[in-house]
Amino acid sequence: MRSYFVFINKIFNLVLRFLKELPKFKNVHSKKITITLIFSLILTLANAQYIHFSQFYASPLVLAPSFTGAADGARVTVNYRDQWTGLKHGIYITSAFAFDIPAPKVKSGFGLLIVRDRAGEGNLGRTDVGLLYSWHTQISRSGIYFRPGIQLKMSQRGVDLEKLVFPDQIQINGGIIDTSVNPPPPYRTKFFMDATFSVMLYSDNFWVGITADHLFRPNDAFYDYQNYRVPIKYQSFGGLKFGRGYGRYSATEGDSYMISYNFRYQAGSMQLDIGGYWNHEPLILGLWLRGLPYLNVTHTVNMDALVFLVGYKIFNFKFGYSYDLTVSPLLMSAGGSHEISLIYTFSPRARSRKRHGAIPCPGI
Repeated sequence: MRSYFVFINKIFNLVLRFLKELPKFKNVHSKKITITLIFSLILTLANAQYIHFSQFYASPLVLAPSFTGAADGARVTVNYRDQWTGLKHGIYITSAFAFDIPAPKVKSGFGLLIVRDRAGEGNLGRTDVGLLYSWHTQISRSGIYFRPGIQLKMSQRGVDLEKLVFPDQIQINGGIIDTSVNPPPPYRTKFFMDATFSVMLYSDNFWVGITADHLFRPNDAFYDYQNYRVPIKYQSFGGLKFGRGYGRYSATEGDSYMISYNFRYQAGSMQLDIGGYWNHEPLILGLWLRGLPYLNVTHTVNMDALVFLVGYKIFNFKFGYSYDLTVSPLLMSAGGSHEISLIYTFSPRARSRKRHGAIPCPGI
């Protein structure tokens, strides 16, 4: 871990040295391009391992393996996120495909999850392919269920160095030369195994769970930093459902409301999503706040975005669109984010799911 931060510190020192030369630039457009390139590189290095969907309940297997097999039948889930659309250089796109199926006779669920993430000018990419399993049992006569889950995954991480521009390649007049004195990393592609574990408690009107990711703590660095290991990422999520349609199988028809949260912690960094949904079938609307004011490690205001969600259900399809309105200082440089989710459930078996319990959160 220490070697990793030494490497990041060297990058920042190069950036600071180069910024001193910016006043010599005569071309204002070249300044903007240069600053954007540096900004993209820093964000790529700092945030590459944080894969996140604003519609986290519409990407349930990404959130926690415990959701595997939790739908009314076999389910296909597709997610697409285009982040920081205001950046003119580099793309930040995350996509996911999942398939899971319940096995009520053995109180289990089985699934497959593929996640692809691309970030920055150098196409810093990561692909995870995982197999998931969950099991559930009723632990209370009042209808409270316990559901652990696990994922084993193979991950691949790569970078296209030819598309990166280092500070020593940028000339005073704004031109870019082909070569750099920065030594290339010995690895352009790395493969490694990893694992995720989660547990969840739920009933017809509440749910709460905990996820631990990167349990194998793999070394995914492109340089030979023998002491570096990816820190474990912890996640806590939960919510409450209430309203006229109180329970999922309530005979009372009407609007329902949900309040929920999603908290993440990794290596001292913390982030919280908190908000709610209004469900008036077939329409669902949501509003979320992402941020953690005065509770982060720097004791400063950390407000990231307002998330607006609209969803619609037709037959066995559930469609969702959300927009992240950036409220942090990155607004002018990074812009907002668009996200789309699509869920299709095959042959719902409501009678079977009622007997084995159903998770009330949206997207399930």
